[in-house]
Amino acid sequence: MPMGTGNVGMIAGCVILGLLVLGAILGPVLLGAGEVANPAITRMPPSLEHPFGTDAYGRDVLARTLAAARIDLLLALAVTVCALLIGSLLGAVSAALGGTFDNILMRITDMMMAFPAFVLALIITASLGNSAVYAAIGVTIAYIPQFIRLTRAQALEVRSTDYVASAKVSGTATVTSAVQHILPNSFRAPLVQASLVAAWVILDIAGLSFLGVGVQPPTAEWGAMIAEGSGDVLLGDWWIAFFPGLMILLAAASFQLIGDRLEGSLR
Repeated sequence: MPMGTGNVGMIAGCVILGLLVLGAILGPVLLGAGEVANPAITRMPPSLEHPFGTDAYGRDVLARTLAAARIDLLLALAVTVCALLIGSLLGAVSAALGGTFDNILMRITDMMMAFPAFVLALIITASLGNSAVYAAIGVTIAYIPQFIRLTRAQALEVRSTDYVASAKVSGTATVTSAVQHILPNSFRAPLVQASLVAAWVILDIAGLSFLGVGVQPPTAEWGAMIAEGSGDVLLGDWWIAFFPGLMILLAAASFQLIGDRLEGSLR
């Protein structure tokens, strides 16, 4: 039986993501973090000794790219999981309680979703301060409304089922019912959405660092590395910004491929 297009995409996404994770784990161990400057080898093009070349400070771009993978992938995972758990819990509780709480939460969610997620994350991060932690907080807050909306829509259907009604008749507290009965049965769609959100988070974290409000140099991070090397592209030193940009593309694409396959399973 021929393999479906969705399965091929899923396998490709898993392979790419697996290689990135492997590089993030082994890269800093084998090559170091690429933090040591060497003025004698600045802006060297890709070679056998330095496969990704060196940057303006003589740091190995391959070592820094793999070290940055550890930060970017970890932040993407942490932000996605936090947004998923917080948003899903709020969405389930909102559907279970209804009334004033539901109306207030939905109006706040509507206001937050009026902003593109990256713009909202940029505003929050810039207000809190320039650091990886604040960037993670800003992006997490920006994506919580999406999970609130999605989970609430699923939870409203689950709320009308017989077993939820039975739990209510038996005296189970509304919040307890939301956590024990409504949330677990409304969690599939948000879980699938999380794989797609992870791809957007990769782009947002890199974008914030590129603008100078995320991970700060000299710490290796893909967006910050692109910002450092973008001016060198005009000088012909394309590799300094190219390889971090390629890693962003591969990471985002891997999550997107996995998410597309999982989304197809819901149809």
